[in-house]
Amino acid sequence: MVSIFDDINQSRISIPLSVLSVFSVFLIIDYLDHNLASGSFHQNPIIPMSSESEFLTYDDLITGFSIKYPHDWDRAQHIDKSVTFHAPKESNSDTNPADLGIMVIQVGSNTTLASITQNQLSTLKKLYPDFQAQESVETIFLGHPAHMIIFTATDNTQNVRKAMQIWFKEDTKAFLLTYKSDNERFSKYLPTIDRMLNTFYTYKLAK
Repeated sequence: MVSIFDDINQSRISIPLSVLSVFSVFLIIDYLDHNLASGSFHQNPIIPMSSESEFLTYDDLITGFSIKYPHDWDRAQHIDKSVTFHAPKESNSDTNPADLGIMVIQVGSNTTLASITQNQLSTLKKLYPDFQAQESVETIFLGHPAHMIIFTATDNTQNVRKAMQIWFKEDTKAFLLTYKSDNERFSKYLPTIDRMLNTFYTYKLAK
């Protein structure tokens, strides 16, 4: 199984439970712990939400999925058929503050979610010596059993990133969706990522 935490630069069913609602509890706890420990408590800035008309549609006709993304985000397609959506650079920064990557991998029809999870967690630990899982839970995504994990690791730019990765299996395909940012901006961009994930759907390709 492959990790898409590194920059590789490196049917429609509604999601029954918002990803944002699942992780908001974890974020609030982390935020309170951090501010109580440091003796400060400030409002966390949230980026303005784009309206639906400001979202563009990306259809992947090779692997069979569709997703909407903000019109001011860049899109990068890679040789391994994965795609990454990059948030616009903020002032005084030469890097993108947040990314959402999507990778689709062919798997055997008898491959289980448990085996995908085992392989993916093993791969993450091998790739990133400082890998630290903060949350790792089973959930439902697009009506499929799925696994979601929040973790931190040092990426190939030697920066510590915080990431949320979701994977699930549909027929003979494993879908991996990874949101990553730095610790300070992770919760800031999460509402936009939530909007994007709630537009994601898969479809059957014509033979």
